Amino acid sequence: MQTPDRNTARTNPQRDRVPMPARRNAVQASAAPDQPAGKPKSFYVAVIVAILALLAALVLAFALFSHNGAGRDPNAAVGQLEGKTPEEIQAELDRIVEEGMFNISIASTVQLEDGASDAELRIENVPNNPYLMKVELARDDTGDTIYTSGMIEPNHHIQKAKLDVDLDAGEYPCTAVFYAYDKQSEQLVGQAAAKLTVLVQS
Repeated sequence: MQTPDRNTARTNPQRDRVPMPARRNAVQASAAPDQPAGKPKSFYVAVIVAILALLAALVLAFALFSHNGAGRDPNAAVGQLEGKTPEEIQAELDRIVEEGMFNISIASTVQLEDGASDAELRIENVPNNPYLMKVELARDDTGDTIYTSGMIEPNHHIQKAKLDVDLDAGEYPCTAVFYAYDKQSEQLVGQAAAKLTVLVQS
């Protein structure tokens, strides 16, 4: 009986800052020769649009401020409760750190009787994981993906499953990539990887 290889890796959410396109000035530098001196019509249209946009932004900001500010207790102070012991503060910090961790688990050696039989994967999304999990298994020599799981809820596991390809007898060094998804939005928040061996006996 192979003991599953348990690895723990911190998720690393990536955020890309995409620059906004530069605002273009729609105002002409000068009026056309056949127009009288003064501002072109496009200038006044642009001014009206800008004013309307500013008014809409002010209304939206006021609505958001009114909604967020409603019901706030004036006696509430920033920070944790006074009089907490160092142990209580540390326990809270540990809980926050634990919420940012992504625990992964899979067999260190995945064995199959033959290429078409079930593979003993032993993939587990442990109960204390705060994320949904998806796993992809790829060969190190070719990069080909040989297994892809569906979405796995916390406190669920995959004991055995068929691989996506029928492998010949042999030993295949592989990498399992674990993808972590937010439980509400199902947006990808990070990933972790583990090395293992797929062993096909015949």
